Amino acid sequence: MANKRVSNTQAILSAPFPFDAETSRFLDRPLLMRMATLGADGYPQVTPVWFLQENGSLFASTEKERMKYRNIVRDPRVGASIDDDHPYRGISVKGIAQIHTGDITALARRIVARYIAADELDALMAWLFKGPRVVIEIKPISVVKIGAEWHND
Repeated sequence: MANKRVSNTQAILSAPFPFDAETSRFLDRPLLMRMATLGADGYPQVTPVWFLQENGSLFASTEKERMKYRNIVRDPRVGASIDDDHPYRGISVKGIAQIHTGDITALARRIVARYIAADELDALMAWLFKGPRVVIEIKPISVVKIGAEWHND
C-alpha cells in the first residue's frame, strides 16, 4: 500500500493544477487558510496560516519545530479550508504537501507581505527567521467551492 501511495504522490506532484479564474481571484485576497495535517495518532491537526497562491499551488511558511512540519514529513496528505467574511463562500482543498528548504526567504517574504504593512515587513521577517524555517507547498488534487455566493462579488 505504501508503494502505491508513493507512486500516486509522484504523479500528483508532476501534474499542474490550475485554479479557475474565479478561484484565483478569491485566493489573491489576504484570507486565512486553515491547514489540516495528519497527526501521528491519525487525527487531523488544524492550524490557521497565512498563504500565497502561485502557479496552481498554495504556499505557507512555518518553523521546523512546529507540529504541522513534523506531520507533513511523516505524511504529506493535507487539507485546507479558505473562506471570507461571508459565512457560505470559500474553498476546500485536498492536496499533497512538499517541504522547501534552503533559500526560501523571498518566497516567505511574498507570503508575509500580503498580510502586513510594508514598513513592518523587514522587522517581522527578521523575527520569523530567528530559527530554521521551511515553506510548505500544497499541490491540490481536489478543490471544491463551498456555498452559493460565488457569483455575487
